[in-house]
Amino acid sequence: MKLIQSIGLMFVTSLFVGCFATQSVKWTKAEPMDLSKGVNVTVKASCEMPNSALAYLQKDIQQKVREVLSGDPDLLDAYNVEVTITKYDEGSAIARFILIGLGQMHLHGTVVIKQGEHPVVVRQGEFKKRYAVGGIIGGSATMKEDVLPKVGKAIAEAIKKQQAEEEQPAQEAPITMRPLTGTGYPTLPQARWACL
Repeated sequence: MKLIQSIGLMFVTSLFVGCFATQSVKWTKAEPMDLSKGVNVTVKASCEMPNSALAYLQKDIQQKVREVLSGDPDLLDAYNVEVTITKYDEGSAIARFILIGLGQMHLHGTVVIKQGEHPVVVRQGEFKKRYAVGGIIGGSATMKEDVLPKVGKAIAEAIKKQQAEEEQPAQEAPITMRPLTGTGYPTLPQARWACL
């Protein structure tokens, strides 16, 4: 009886929970960037994927990244963002409906940002989007509606977040003082406080 209850609980839980492809871009190289510069975006695939998905990514990533890098894309100092899709798997809607974790959708890729007349890599990273929601929500999910729209947003947010972290001044740790009472040492007025 407990086995049936456990299986039932797992099934009900799988109807509403899972991974919604919200994984961020992880930078392996991150040089400072000037957000006032323009940007051009190129998206290609090193795996099989529909041309319509590739065209959608091209348009969406360019739109989202240009919201962060808002300068003139025609100038020589504009950044070039090169996105390469390395894994495209739509999974199985039926398997996602049956149980969370089955029939997952995967979209993996690399992001390289270059700048200059003789291109120099200023940022390099990767993303691994995974959609593993189960139940009705997972069964009705599609790559176009639930995974592809999150790539451009993730790249733009990663550029903005990394830049914000670089611009924050380094803060020194505050000095904490404590009295030297009960140590057996004389408590002279000038020796009353010590740094930890």
